[in-house]
Amino acid sequence: MNVIHFFVLIFLAEAAVAQHDAVCQTQPVKVVEGDDVTLRCRLRPSFDVTGYTVDWTRVELHQVVHLYRHRKDDTGPQMEQYRTRTELSHQNLSRGVLDLHISSLHLSDAGEYRCHVPRLSASCTQTVTVGKRDEDGTSTTKAPPIKTTEPHTPGVSAGEPVQVPVVICVSIAAAVVLTLVTCGSVRHCSRRIRRREEMLNANHEVVVLSLNP
Repeated sequence: MNVIHFFVLIFLAEAAVAQHDAVCQTQPVKVVEGDDVTLRCRLRPSFDVTGYTVDWTRVELHQVVHLYRHRKDDTGPQMEQYRTRTELSHQNLSRGVLDLHISSLHLSDAGEYRCHVPRLSASCTQTVTVGKRDEDGTSTTKAPPIKTTEPHTPGVSAGEPVQVPVVICVSIAAAVVLTLVTCGSVRHCSRRIRRREEMLNANHEVVVLSLNP
């Protein structure tokens, strides 16, 4: 093999390496303190990274959560709070699977995690939220209450019930009841009113005639 062929092979190998991307879960991972969690990270297309460096870090802290290099785990630069609690499957590395398992999560474990393969320039991030566990074993994490908008009446403060005077309500009710009792129906009531007007007019004429003999 001459020198030209050698450099061509190196160029092709580097080009193939540069075409891989890391893919993480896009939705936040929600867990309760004390539970375990597995953070997903895959290479696309699949690629054997057994001989490559793989690191998981906390983005906002710029510190190492788990480091794999020289074909073994390196706990030297690992954050103290993660020691003995993280696991990266070495067997899955040959298939480009970089999932990280974290056991017994603490509230301080909440944050953004980055999966990174430096040689491939491939990385992705995902967010972990950790809810506090109550004494009964349930999580205290709750959804915010839904806000509703109530109609506003001019002259009345928001949220204050509109009050109608009791006297007005009683008067209206009494008038309705009296009308129904005395008239029975609208048509009958109108006839009674016309008769009463005719009687008043007749009495008025009698009075006028008596005053003018």
